[in-house]
Amino acid sequence: MTKISFTLVAVFSMVITVFAQQSEKLLTLNGNVWDAPASKFSLSPVELNPSKTAIIVVDAWNYHWCMTASERVAAMVPRMNAVLNIARQQGMQVIWNPSDVVTAYAGYPQYERAIAVEHQKTPDKQKDISVKFTARVGSCMCGPGLACKGNYGWDGMNPNLIIGENDLISSSTDEIYSLLTERGITDIIYMGVHTNMCVFGKPGALSKMWKAGFRCFLARDLNDAFTHYNPESGYTPDKGTTEINENLQKGGVPCINMGDEFRKLGLLQSESDIPVDYVRFTPWGKQDRPYFFNVKTIVTLTATWLDGTEIRYTVDGSEPNFQSLLYIKPIEITQTQTLRAAAFRDRKRVSLPSEAYYVKLPEKLPPQPDIYLDDLNYIPNEYLKAVNFCIWYPVKSKSFEGKPLRVRGKTYQHGLGFRAPSSVQYEIKPEYKRFVALAGVDENMLSQNNGRFLAMHSSVVFKIFIDGKFVSESPVMRISQEAWRFDVEIPEGSRRINISCTDAGSRNILDYGNWLDAGFIVETKQKQEKQK
Repeated sequence: MTKISFTLVAVFSMVITVFAQQSEKLLTLNGNVWDAPASKFSLSPVELNPSKTAIIVVDAWNYHWCMTASERVAAMVPRMNAVLNIARQQGMQVIWNPSDVVTAYAGYPQYERAIAVEHQKTPDKQKDISVKFTARVGSCMCGPGLACKGNYGWDGMNPNLIIGENDLISSSTDEIYSLLTERGITDIIYMGVHTNMCVFGKPGALSKMWKAGFRCFLARDLNDAFTHYNPESGYTPDKGTTEINENLQKGGVPCINMGDEFRKLGLLQSESDIPVDYVRFTPWGKQDRPYFFNVKTIVTLTATWLDGTEIRYTVDGSEPNFQSLLYIKPIEITQTQTLRAAAFRDRKRVSLPSEAYYVKLPEKLPPQPDIYLDDLNYIPNEYLKAVNFCIWYPVKSKSFEGKPLRVRGKTYQHGLGFRAPSSVQYEIKPEYKRFVALAGVDENMLSQNNGRFLAMHSSVVFKIFIDGKFVSESPVMRISQEAWRFDVEIPEGSRRINISCTDAGSRNILDYGNWLDAGFIVETKQKQEKQK
């Protein structure tokens, strides 16, 4: 019998042995154990039979209303792919539990095999797990700035996750229980997000299978809790996840650092040879979903699973090296900026290079216009007048769908509703001195179940041209973000202004953008005399 050892964070002090046939190998895990009387962790070995062990991955979605939460999922993907690949080779059964979006995998053999199982009722073999989660939960994990607003845009798992040929995809408690029982599984290792909510409480999740009598473990390095970020106190989502993990350990759930233990066994290559971790940012925006702030934001960098490293970063978008700025304390950002970071050990990069994008909003909200665009007639394109069935003309005072103009929870009376990509042109009169507006992604879709399966797809960029010359644009705008602020001076003698709403590269049919309170500031003789 082959015996393989690696470390476990466990909750009991005795040695547990899983007996296997002569041809089967055992994994012996040595790790920390919560000793309740002593109120401390101590070491203890545990043995697992891979053929009787399953890994269940919960809710590793492709999107979340919180951009930091979404990026933290993506940051786990390389390590998760590497660990799951080894687990499959060792004989463990991988089950994906994407809950809300499981039907997105209809037609996948892994899903069809799962739903074909003969269902058994999940029994209650032991009491509910006794655990109290102590970490505070915020509305999002971006921190005290402009909080992300709730919307349910996820429609699948992260596209970079590798689903194995012999994996299973299931979300029902009874179905997962039946699949485990059919395969003689006794032990389950859980991975995924969010630990204190989904990994713990969703159908088929840890609390359900614990009660059904399975021995349940948590992959300490491959789970993420939903907590909060407070840069003043130094509390980060990484600390929140650690706190939640320790809550579970004290309740009786052992925790395994899968990546480190597979490295000790020689099954996973070293970080220096093949990095599988990112430096994490909080808050964490990207070019296609920027993090907006008003005056400043405080960014914290962490490399939780890269011991003995130093984080180096750049503020100009260049790739960091071992001579780049050394991260010592949270970084204050006061202007639109791209940060890039990597972890180094002995001058060698041991992480994947990661980046974040932060956008400072224009300082002042634009004033209300003297003349609203929806009170004016635009100049139609001469060619398109003949084929008007081919053009998406904007809708006045309504969204493109004829609904109220809504952005970030607020309804506007004046504006234009666009479907991207499209534009419209107006004559500039001599008295028009400035063009002012707000602009954002229309969010009427959130009225239906918070935009479930849809909200992630809308992304637009708003642009202004005067006499064919580019003047101003927004960053990529996503649903529920703060409206972009335009206040553009019109050069003397200008003839036409072109207001556009372009797609951000997706060409999605849901790319609806709203120009809000858009129009012109007029300088009349009376105004001039008043100013004098």
